[in-house]
Amino acid sequence: MAATWLTEVAFPGPIVAAGVFARMAAAVAVGGVPIAVGVGFRVQAAVAVALTLAAVPAAGAVMPATSLDSRPLVLLVLAEAIVGLVLGMAVATVLAAAGWAGGILGSATGLSWSDDFTPEGDPQTAGMARLAWWMGLAGFLAAGGHLHVVAGLVDSVRLLPIGTACGADGRWSASLETIATTMPSVAISLAISLAVPALAAVLAFHLVAAICVRTVQFDPGQGILQAAASLVLLAAVCIGTDSWIGGFAAVVEAPLERCLHDVRP
Repeated sequence: MAATWLTEVAFPGPIVAAGVFARMAAAVAVGGVPIAVGVGFRVQAAVAVALTLAAVPAAGAVMPATSLDSRPLVLLVLAEAIVGLVLGMAVATVLAAAGWAGGILGSATGLSWSDDFTPEGDPQTAGMARLAWWMGLAGFLAAGGHLHVVAGLVDSVRLLPIGTACGADGRWSASLETIATTMPSVAISLAISLAVPALAAVLAFHLVAAICVRTVQFDPGQGILQAAASLVLLAAVCIGTDSWIGGFAAVVEAPLERCLHDVRP
């Protein structure tokens, strides 16, 4: 009796399971689950399998496997991978707003350190952008945001059942199109809102320093003003730690809900 219930409820069919796995694997691969970013393929695969096992019962409840028997498996898996790609990219884009804000500040002040630490690598692996990304991620994880992302991905199979993203007329879900087109602009606005206070402090320092240097006719020497501006930036970021950690977790809550809970066939 228990084996029959497990077969009917926990594993409704291989077609549904394949579609769910394709969606979850694509979402994890593009950074939709922040705790699986940069930890290697094995961990990402394990997260994708765990999400699949959690979502398969809900997917089978709203979309029985028999209703998908007439659809080619390859096309179904490809369609669900695209759905996971859209959802994962939307979430990753919103979560990347803190790193983008740090990149804006680093480029404005020269506080990137990429030439010192990674002269031949990715400039984003060191410097202000990486520091800001870690600060935003710390606040996001501390607020339990990763749990909401996982719950949203699992719940997406109920809101947008497997095989329904692309209708019979060949048109994709309008909600997916809306998410894919609006989330980048939302993330850019979040990045700018985070960067503006510290950037204003740096610009004010440059203005005051320029007035003082011209008034007293003092040559500060090469690199002195840039170094001082970097210190001002670090001080502004430290003073605004609540905005970078707790504030970021609060402002990304609404966009993430739009990403994961507004999907419809």
